Amino acid sequence: PRHDGKQGTVEAKINFAPADNKLDLDLKASEPAGGIIANLLNLPDAPPVDIVVSGTGPIANWNGVGTFVVNGQIVTQLTGRHQLTDRGSHVEAKGDGDFARFVPENLKPLFAGKTSFDLAGTAMVAGGVDVERANVDSDAVHGTAAGIIDPNGASDLAVEVAAKGPPIVLSLGSAAQPVTVALTGATARAFGGGKAPIVDIGASLVSVVAGGTRLDNLTAQLHSDGFDVQERSGPVSIKLVADGLNTNVATLAPLVTGKVTADLAGSVSKDEISVDQGTLRSDALNASVTAKVTLADLAMTLKMNADAVSTALPPQIRPVLGERVTFSATATRDPQGSFAANSLQFTSGALSASGTASATGTDIQADVKGTLGDVSVLSPMVGVPVGGAVNFALTASGARSAPDFSVSADSDSLTASGRTVKTVKLSAKGKADIASPAADVSLTGSVNDQSLDLKASLVTSDGKRSINGLSLALGDNKVSGDLALGDGLLPLGTLTLDAPDIGPLAALAGQTATGDVQGSIRFSDDGDAPTVAIDMKSASISRGDLAAKTIAVNALVANYLKGPAISGTIKADTVTSGTTVISGIGVDLKRDGEWTNFTGGATISGIPATAAGRVKIADGTTSVEIASGEATIRGIKAAITQPSTLTIANGAASIEKLALDVGGGSVTVSGTAGQTLDLAATFSALSAALANDFSPGLDAVGTLSGTAQVTGLSASPDIRFNAQLGGAETSQTRQAGLGPLSLDAAGSFSSAAGVAIDHATLAGKEISGKAAGTINPNGISDFSLDLASTGPSLPLALGSAESPIKLELQALSVKAAGQGTQPKLDISAVLPSVATNFTKVEGITLALHSDAFDVKGRTGPISGTVTADKIGLDNPTIAPLIAGKVTAKVAGSLAKDTIVIDSGSVVGDALNSAFNGKVSLADGAIDLNLKADAASAALPTAARGVLAERTDISAVLKRDTNGKVTANPVRLASGALTADGQASLADNKLTADIKGALADISLLSKDAKGAIAFALNAQGPSTAPDLSLTVSSDRLSVAEREITGLKLTATGKADAANPAANVQLTGNVAGQALQGSAVLA
Repeated sequence: PRHDGKQGTVEAKINFAPADNKLDLDLKASEPAGGIIANLLNLPDAPPVDIVVSGTGPIANWNGVGTFVVNGQIVTQLTGRHQLTDRGSHVEAKGDGDFARFVPENLKPLFAGKTSFDLAGTAMVAGGVDVERANVDSDAVHGTAAGIIDPNGASDLAVEVAAKGPPIVLSLGSAAQPVTVALTGATARAFGGGKAPIVDIGASLVSVVAGGTRLDNLTAQLHSDGFDVQERSGPVSIKLVADGLNTNVATLAPLVTGKVTADLAGSVSKDEISVDQGTLRSDALNASVTAKVTLADLAMTLKMNADAVSTALPPQIRPVLGERVTFSATATRDPQGSFAANSLQFTSGALSASGTASATGTDIQADVKGTLGDVSVLSPMVGVPVGGAVNFALTASGARSAPDFSVSADSDSLTASGRTVKTVKLSAKGKADIASPAADVSLTGSVNDQSLDLKASLVTSDGKRSINGLSLALGDNKVSGDLALGDGLLPLGTLTLDAPDIGPLAALAGQTATGDVQGSIRFSDDGDAPTVAIDMKSASISRGDLAAKTIAVNALVANYLKGPAISGTIKADTVTSGTTVISGIGVDLKRDGEWTNFTGGATISGIPATAAGRVKIADGTTSVEIASGEATIRGIKAAITQPSTLTIANGAASIEKLALDVGGGSVTVSGTAGQTLDLAATFSALSAALANDFSPGLDAVGTLSGTAQVTGLSASPDIRFNAQLGGAETSQTRQAGLGPLSLDAAGSFSSAAGVAIDHATLAGKEISGKAAGTINPNGISDFSLDLASTGPSLPLALGSAESPIKLELQALSVKAAGQGTQPKLDISAVLPSVATNFTKVEGITLALHSDAFDVKGRTGPISGTVTADKIGLDNPTIAPLIAGKVTAKVAGSLAKDTIVIDSGSVVGDALNSAFNGKVSLADGAIDLNLKADAASAALPTAARGVLAERTDISAVLKRDTNGKVTANPVRLASGALTADGQASLADNKLTADIKGALADISLLSKDAKGAIAFALNAQGPSTAPDLSLTVSSDRLSVAEREITGLKLTATGKADAANPAANVQLTGNVAGQALQGSAVLA
């Protein structure tokens, strides 16, 4: 009997009469709180329990009812029926209840709320069970089962479970290693031969969480072509697909990104599990495995081949890898628990390695060899370009916590920054014991036929570590010493440096330098503060354009890790950087507690400078107190007028009122500067003459005062300013006669918002002006500038004494408005007069416009109009054409190296012209189309007799990159006169070919009638070309006498100093031959 609770009472009435095929049952059981049943079911608080079961009827058709009551509440009621049929015993049962309290905690979610069940099946006479229906429903889940299970025949049973609403969350595993699954559904089916049916199992899970690993949207499928349930053996294939796998294992997470799939095929038996074929795939990994595990002793053999993207491996090794990595290994575990990894192979890019590893108890063994065929992949890590190939080997054996190891590497040739090290051999042997490490390290090689030899031994004795026999030799350069490693591995001891030629040592570090260094570095311990004493000398050192001569450093740095305090001297005869020469350098340092006092001076490019103060470094903060300092630059003295403090911490400097006297004016700066800036500057009475020494010929006078604030990121600061310049004059403003000027301006600048002028005013005796607005390359610009003379006009003198330009300015206006780097631009000006040696233009108005002009690149569309009331020109040929008011207009575009003229015109009283084309600013090439309509009265008098009232002229004018000018074609038409041809000028040589006709020679002589044709050819120097002129006519009449077949030819040289000509005349006059000739010499 059980004695694990209080006993209750049982009343039973049973009438079983097999002979009469009858069973009557009336059972009542009741027990108080703390009873046996309550404890057996682990009911909370062990409440009272009542059970009632009753039924009656023949066994072949028996019906029964049962009720289970806990603490006075009905938990479940069920009805059942039993029938004997030809197939066997048929059983039906239905019921419902609250079962969650009776199942283990981790299964309670399946039976949430009220659960009902409906079962019907037959235990068949021939063997097996026919499940007609099996339905289970709770608030959380719906489950069904149907089919036949017959171990001796054919089976076909299907089971399905599905969540009704949200996924069912179940906690599996153990308290120490919980596994939480969120299930949406599962199916199972067994069909086929009864003893070993085909089995298919599937499940869909929203998530699976175990420790720091989470699978999302997992689908699982298991299949067996014939699984012997009784023997637990048969072939099995498993497929798992997850949309995502997240893990807190940093080295694993990159390998399982994206969708993850696993396919395994093998077999299961009572003795072993075998995976004949398996794959694991993700976005980064493609792996195949085979395995065999003996269940009795867990002996195992695992073979793996993997292919992964290199970006999924730890970042520390990625630089030496190619795009992908391949890995293979055979791992074993013997019955005693010893592990071994054999046939290890690793290949990626230029890196390959192979070897073995094993672990038995607390001992390990490893033997790995490999090659890095191209060390250039290490260039980003070491900071200089490297090249070559390296072979390496590693062996380890012994206790896992302190194995003996040996590392070696060799290379025929390695390069670094263009320097080559040949026959490189590295060796390190010792014991990898964290508590008591030991190693002998050696490195040999050859650099530029100079031997390289490095040796050192790490020794641990009585718990103290030291580096003994440290020696680095490269040719004649040597570094040597012994160092003990104190607390925190701080060195104690002396290193001696003797480098008559530092070039080879610098080359090893990827640098180019020359010179010598001799001295010592002594590490010591002053109480708890480590100290280093430096005693170094050098006759000369140079690197690039930086050179120093006669250098001596004798300094003691106390507490150099936490709060360095320096005492000693630093001297150098000269330090040269490019064209800057610093001479007479002398700095004296004296320790004053935590502070280091400094005094010193030097002459920098002829500028003597001195400074005195003190500095302290503590807790990551550098404090500098500047007591005094001055420098004289080109006769301008700048001096610190009062003590100032500078603090540097976390990459930022804080300035507390740095006050300077600069040439009689003052500048004060305060604030902070680092990655972000917050600086304020005030300047007062700064003389404009300070700029004269930096700009010869400027000859400036005046004073500058104002304020400036600099804030924001140091890479893109925001600047606000407010400045006043008074009584300003320069040599240029004096030449222009502007007199003293005053400027008052305020605004801001930033790389994001551009320049914003709040106000800017210019005032003087002769001129006034104002400007305001924004010029923003990244946004909207709206800027205006207006200048005006304070009298009728402002006379300005430009140019040189030989070619002076005198102009009068009345007003100038500039406006820029629009988006980005290409605002709309408008410029206008009024100039009462402009005069040169040969020209005087009066009443000029100018207007230029661009819809989108790139001011920085000086490109964009542009149009303009210039009007002159009067142009005075000392040229009697051209002056009549531009008499009166003249207006010029142009429309086109300005490119970086080309002006494109889409249309242009010059219109005056006598001239109406149009032109288009382009002009190259880069090489002077020109390509223009010209058309003009001129009043003939404005043309030379000699030509007017044959011209109509107006004359049309057109030409295509070109100039190539070599300076050759061509006009081809050139056309002229005016009344009876027409002419066309071409002309060119290259290297001062003229070529011309003109043909034309005069349809009415009466324009030349009233007594003549008829038409003539003419041709002109010119070849040779432009000042004296060879000419050929032909004039011909088929029929003429002169004084009523007819001339036929007239031909006049003239050849010669058009040399103004020595003209020459040969003239021939032929024809027929009234039937008689006409012939004549003349020579001009």
